[in-house]
Amino acid sequence: MLDLYLLGVALGLGVAAGTPGQGREGNRALALALIAAAAVAAALIAVFATGWAIVATIVGVAIGVFSFRHLAPAAVLAAALALALLALVPVVGYLEALAAPLLGERLRRRASGRFAGLRILAKD
Repeated sequence: MLDLYLLGVALGLGVAAGTPGQGREGNRALALALIAAAAVAAALIAVFATGWAIVATIVGVAIGVFSFRHLAPAAVLAAALALALLALVPVVGYLEALAAPLLGERLRRRASGRFAGLRILAKD
């Protein structure tokens, strides 16, 4: 049972580490720090519990990177910390991995278009 819990923690920490995404210039140091912390946590879990923690962390990072691409830069640190803390709650790491693509799709839809009331002011 402990192995399943730690696997969920590794998955949730991976999602949190992938939150800063790729290609954002202001978040490179934060992204590297989060990925390094998730890698250390995954290595510790792999050594003491199960080797699958490394795979779960890599999958979590991929889910986080592709899900939270449209997250506002000001919200990245808060989202990453919240996801990392929630990953410590049993089963929530698995739920993060399931909910992240849905939340990412919602962020993409909300960030994609202009606001209807401002079209009239736009000079194309």
